[in-house]
Amino acid sequence: MRRTPFFSLRPLLLAVALLSLTAVEGKAQRASMELLETKIAATQTAINIDGQVKNISPREVSGVEVYCDFQNMDGESIRIVRGYLDTDPLAAGETSTFKISTKYDANIKRFSVTFGRTFGGPLVTKDSREQ
Repeated sequence: MRRTPFFSLRPLLLAVALLSLTAVEGKAQRASMELLETKIAATQTAINIDGQVKNISPREVSGVEVYCDFQNMDGESIRIVRGYLDTDPLAAGETSTFKISTKYDANIKRFSVTFGRTFGGPLVTKDSREQ
């Protein structure tokens, strides 16, 4: 019986690895969180964001982090603040509130909210807030 040298299997192994990465990327494109609401309140010392999010994935999620990117008028990031959902783990179809606060800065004119998992990377989010 003739043995196939390992180096000739490399192209096959590379193709399998690329296909599995593509499958993971495609899976990540499906929205798993739905941003339902954000309310902003500012004082002389702080800017506070209260929000609500829904888990629209078919599975429970845990370790969800909330990232709020506070930006200037041109959309340039001034600072990013991390927070957490009030409900963890969050069951499929359930909602949770969250709060984010940052020191007041007169240059902050807008913000964006994204979600991620501590050990799982970003979560694709559907933004359903009224514009």
